[in-house]
Amino acid sequence: MARNKEIPELLEQYMAQFGETEQWITVQEFRTYFQLDEIYAPAISGFLLRIYHGPFFSCHYRVERMEKIIVKIPQRKIIKRYLVKKRPDSRKKR
Repeated sequence: MARNKEIPELLEQYMAQFGETEQWITVQEFRTYFQLDEIYAPAISGFLLRIYHGPFFSCHYRVERMEKIIVKIPQRKIIKRYLVKKRPDSRKKR
């Protein structure tokens, strides 16, 4: 089971699994991938919103954009998707 402080690590694992530097994700996809209960959805979306507004130093990714999309199946609802992108290395290696 994931706790709030483990979400940055899970995001790192999720992005590394797909080997992409940027990718659109939803909270549902993230939860499904790690088999997390629905009770973690607010913590996940909260963390993604946090890295949208500013850097989280233990996480190498940021949310570049957020979009709302309408899903009509099985019922009409609006969900957010997040464009997660790897942050550039701020320090040069010597």
